[in-house]
Amino acid sequence: MFQTEILIWMQSHATGLWTAFFKFWSGYNNWVIPLMLLILFAISFRAGFVLIQAVFWNMTIVIFLKELLLLPRPSSVDSNVKLLGKGIPNKTPFESQGARSFFGGLPRDAVEALRADPIDTWGLPSGHTSSSTTFAGLAYLLVKNRWVRIAAAAMILFVPLSRLYLGRHFLADILAGYALSLVFILLFYHGIYRRRWFQDFFHTRWDQTPWNARTWTILFYFIVLPFLILLIPYARIDAVSALLGLNLGYILLRIKGAPLDSGSVLQRAGRAGIALVLYFGLNLVLGVIEGLLSTSGSDIVLFAHNVLIMMILIWVSTEVSIRLGFFKRAV
Repeated sequence: MFQTEILIWMQSHATGLWTAFFKFWSGYNNWVIPLMLLILFAISFRAGFVLIQAVFWNMTIVIFLKELLLLPRPSSVDSNVKLLGKGIPNKTPFESQGARSFFGGLPRDAVEALRADPIDTWGLPSGHTSSSTTFAGLAYLLVKNRWVRIAAAAMILFVPLSRLYLGRHFLADILAGYALSLVFILLFYHGIYRRRWFQDFFHTRWDQTPWNARTWTILFYFIVLPFLILLIPYARIDAVSALLGLNLGYILLRIKGAPLDSGSVLQRAGRAGIALVLYFGLNLVLGVIEGLLSTSGSDIVLFAHNVLIMMILIWVSTEVSIRLGFFKRAV
């Protein structure tokens, strides 16, 4: 599963069309957030909320596992693996240092040399596979729409294939990503989304919330746990900060009550449009401000940026949609 032969075989059939096709799927992380916002605002607020939670937690765990295992990518151990889609040659000093058999491991000398002097990020598990399958698998289960399910099935298939074709992952990385995503799908679908306590809690206003151990546990999860995650080595700041912003925005919404999912096609399109405009607008404005102040790039600024974006996005766009009649509030 750490062999490079299968990747080299796939790349031997490379064409410009295939490369463009797989680059599109490999770049899913550029358009997955708008997709999540469409589900959140146009289809199901509760489903979208759980979906975003699962994806951001998945991203955080993947980075931790990569840095814990420190296993190289196929292009790092075999110069015969092309960096398709990047337009640059593979300059690794290693050649044919993949596993010698299907169940064999990578040569220890090559791995140790790359750990001492890395030339790329680490491979196992595949973050693209894990996060895209978590997103698509949950979307398939949560959204009862034929076109959403077709798109989800395509994502589950083509994103991992793209990572093999482009030379970014071994088969082992892909399978580990699938396995990890299955854990997140089961946890967030059966462990949270379908639970009666979560359904009752989600739309309840704060003045109607029973202040018991379960409520305090949920608040710990929403507010305290993201800060604790930052203490873990290699924690992904962008994912954790976005998760915290999402939670804070939802907490503010619950002062008056979270929105219901009812509405016509035009109402759903209207509230999704407001959310997307606000998302891109906030990123643009904050990016300009950070550039003028020369503060972009620091971890603190990145953390504050993502918290503000998600908090304002969830809270303000929902309140605006309610005032315009695109959403109805649960009371």
